[in-house]
Amino acid sequence: MKTSVIAILSAFTAAGSALAADPFPYDPGMSGDFYTASTLRGSIGLRYWYSQGSNEFNGDLGKANTENVTGHTAEVVGVLEDTSTRTSVKGIVGFGKNTAGDQNWAGVKSNDWNTTNLGHVQLDGGWEVAKFAGGKGRIKALVGYHYLSDKTSATYFGTQTRGVTNKWHALRLGVAADGELSDRIGWSVDAAAVPWSYNQFDDGFVTLESEYTYGFEADAALNVALTSNWDIGIGGRYWWLHSEYELDQSQTYQRYGLLIESKYSF
Repeated sequence: MKTSVIAILSAFTAAGSALAADPFPYDPGMSGDFYTASTLRGSIGLRYWYSQGSNEFNGDLGKANTENVTGHTAEVVGVLEDTSTRTSVKGIVGFGKNTAGDQNWAGVKSNDWNTTNLGHVQLDGGWEVAKFAGGKGRIKALVGYHYLSDKTSATYFGTQTRGVTNKWHALRLGVAADGELSDRIGWSVDAAAVPWSYNQFDDGFVTLESEYTYGFEADAALNVALTSNWDIGIGGRYWWLHSEYELDQSQTYQRYGLLIESKYSF
């Protein structure tokens, strides 16, 4: 009898110890199969772009040229990187207005400017090709697509309205680089050639399609980390595009200006 009591007490003690133990014990081997550190990181931000632009058309068909065009653009910028493959995707969507400028039509200057739309979409894919500065800086190759729509309009003699709409579909090939100057200050720059683009020019009287377009685009920024996830930055941007049309028509477009950015990293 005594032996039976001891056996029963021993069984209850073992059962209690089992219940008190963690029912899901930590197993490093098993955990490694299901829980791994994410290799994805990125950021999403808002930008304001204050820009100045001009558009010069040379030829008998197009007659409207613009200069001192002031643009205000709001942008959403997203970046996603995979650290395991050292690849990244960057997208920009911007929409704004041209609020001021000077336009001349066949040599006659306008006397009033009409507010018009300015929009663009940019998508770049990149891959890291080198590091420098002890791993604090890196260089990427990039290939991307850029859509740009820019419309200008002005009034002549108080009643006659004349406008120009350009729409580009551009291929981007270039390099991007970024790095750290300190624990809180970072920098970034990208420069892309436009070896080819399709451009449609419409001045209300004639619509032209470019035989070929080439150009250059660049961005640069300096960022300051306010917290571990939130940065603010300031920088600049420059675009230059040249289009050739049939019958010896050509067009040169440029836009440049100041960028202000706030972004959240994850």
